[in-house]
Formats: sequence, structure tokens, C-alpha cells
Amino acid sequence: MIVGLAGIVFNWGAAGKIMAGIFMVLGAIAMLASMAVYFWAGMMSTSTTVIECPECGKPTKLLGKTDRCMFCKTILSLDPKHDPNANV
Repeated sequence: MIVGLAGIVFNWGAAGKIMAGIFMVLGAIAMLASMAVYFWAGMMSTSTTVIECPECGKPTKLLGKTDRCMFCKTILSLDPKHDPNANV
């Protein structure tokens, strides 16, 4: 959007107006795409499993097979084969 604005600010005539329009549309598309990604991540976060961390005792969300506690960074898993303390 800023690059397109240069076409108007520096008075490049008709070419500047066309450039401003093109970059304004590209900037709006990029902004909507990033908004969609953040919306998708937020929706995915609402349907996750909430577990209690065995180290700090605080509730934290588990976003995959393994994840880390939001507070103390302990590795967490619901699958026993991913247990870091298991004897292999």
C-alpha cells in the first residue's frame, strides 16, 4: 500500500494512479490473507485438549502429539511412546 501511495504523493500522473490502485488491491489481499491465517489459528486453538501440567500444575493446551507447557516449558504428551521419562 505504501509503494502505491508513492505514485500519488510524488505526482507521477496517470501511471502513478494506476500503480496506486494495483498496490492498494495487492495490499488489501495480503491483509485479508493474514487475517484468515490468524482466524484459522484462533479457531484451531479453541478446540484443543486442555491438560494440567505435571510440573507446575497449571492448565495448558496440547496442540499436537507432543507440546510444551505454556508456563514452564515441560514437554507434554498424551501418547505413552512419546514420554521422555520412559525407559526404552
